[in-house]
Amino acid sequence: MINVIAVDDEQTALDVLVTYIKDTPFLNLVLATTNPMEVVGVLQTTEIDLVLTDIQMPRMNGLNLVSLFDNKTKFIMTTGYQEYALQSFDYGVLDYLVKPFGYQRFLKAVSKMPFEMTLVDAPEGSPEPASLPTREEYIFVKVDAKGKFHKVLYRDVIMIEAQKTYASITTNSDRVLTNLTLSDLEKRLPPNLFMRVHRSYIIAKERITGIEGDEVVLDKVLRVPIGDTYKDAFANYVVGSVYFKEKDSATVLGKRVKRSERKE
Repeated sequence: MINVIAVDDEQTALDVLVTYIKDTPFLNLVLATTNPMEVVGVLQTTEIDLVLTDIQMPRMNGLNLVSLFDNKTKFIMTTGYQEYALQSFDYGVLDYLVKPFGYQRFLKAVSKMPFEMTLVDAPEGSPEPASLPTREEYIFVKVDAKGKFHKVLYRDVIMIEAQKTYASITTNSDRVLTNLTLSDLEKRLPPNLFMRVHRSYIIAKERITGIEGDEVVLDKVLRVPIGDTYKDAFANYVVGSVYFKEKDSATVLGKRVKRSERKE
């Protein structure tokens, strides 16, 4: 079990960290605070294995914490700024997470702790589980300039569209507007679930219900154009699922597919 402190001067960002920590069986949350000076006091008196800290905070920034206690505990930086990454790794931090980040990226970071610390013993006499439950995957996206974040489940996303200086995420129930760019989201979304098909669109692969000409159909209703830059990648993705008569061939987005080219 890994004893963890989370510190961020934005309460909404701290809430995200707390949710992720509580959802991770091998992490034990000792302290969650918006005050870095409180962290100093705890680190001086308590055995802490890992600190998740923002960088830009009042009175003491995250790198100050690292320089004071890097020989006592491990650090993972959680920040909205990419420019401190090299400096942070010079301090020997475990990982550097740029907000917003999903649980999958968080789990990858905390799993860099020594393997034996991530093992969780089952209670005595408890039966062997038939299978581990699948964890809901999601990401928190910033939706305004005041530090408000919205939780978006991957399974609910249909598509994401660029809208000038922000992106619109279409889900089963609503549309979420975030000030993130499409490129920001593309870097953080799992590629096994999502793909970019146009400079203005990212789609959920599971929502594809058809292909008509140069458009992909999502949930039998929404039509999204496939840009020239992305046609080859999309055609290669669907080619293994294109079925036709044995003697025939097919054209997918201008790519001629013979039966021998299909994945069996």
